[in-house]
This record gives sequence, structure tokens and C-alpha cells, in this order.
Amino acid sequence: MDPEKAEFKRLIDLMGWTQSEAARRLRKTPSAINHLVNPDHPNRPTQTMLQLLKLIIASERPDLFEAAFELKEGQAGPKPDHGRLSQRERGLIEMLRRAPPEEQERVYAVIRAMLNRGGVKYPKGKK
Repeated sequence: MDPEKAEFKRLIDLMGWTQSEAARRLRKTPSAINHLVNPDHPNRPTQTMLQLLKLIIASERPDLFEAAFELKEGQAGPKPDHGRLSQRERGLIEMLRRAPPEEQERVYAVIRAMLNRGGVKYPKGKK
């Protein structure tokens, strides 16, 4: 199978999506998705489509981040870092996302104060 098609299918399977669900999530028709996974069809997923799918996975399923960004079979060299978060960092982010907005603001203020005290300056324009 074409490497891009294989990668596209692997990512959809990783999320546990049907072709219909992938079509809905990627704003494509079910027929278009079928063409992208069918080894006999000439249409292939673009690198942009593969990256979009990986970003959706990283955003919605941080636990699958490493699996989504693993190198394609036969690709040489070290894995790209992609600014990987540790399991501990991902856990903290998930907890923060579940907190009410007013609580999130208090947590951000505490973190900024602690970092400023340690000499780390928070970027201007960000709050």
C-alpha cells in the first residue's frame, strides 16, 4: 500500500474512527475518505491532511500523541521532538482544562508569579 495511504489509515484506526466518522471530522465526504484508504484508487492523502489528522489526535487524545507522530515505517533518523510534553505536563494540562474558567485564571496568576520570582518573564501580550 502507498505509504501516505497506510499512514492515513493507521491514524484513523488509532482514533478508532469509522470512515464515516473520519469524513465528518475532516470535513470530507465518506467517498473521499474511502478513496484515500483504498489501495487501488489513485487519490492519496496530502501531507497537510496527514498533519491535520495528527493535530486533531494530539489535541483530543494527548495519550495518543506519541503514536500519532511516530515515524513511518522505513523512515530513517531520530523521531522529531514536536515540543513533546511529558506525561506529567499532559496530566496537569488536562486537570487545568477541567477547572472552571475563574479557577484557571487564579492558577495562571500563581504560575506567572512563581515564574517571575524565578527570573522567567512572561511574554508580553499574553494573559
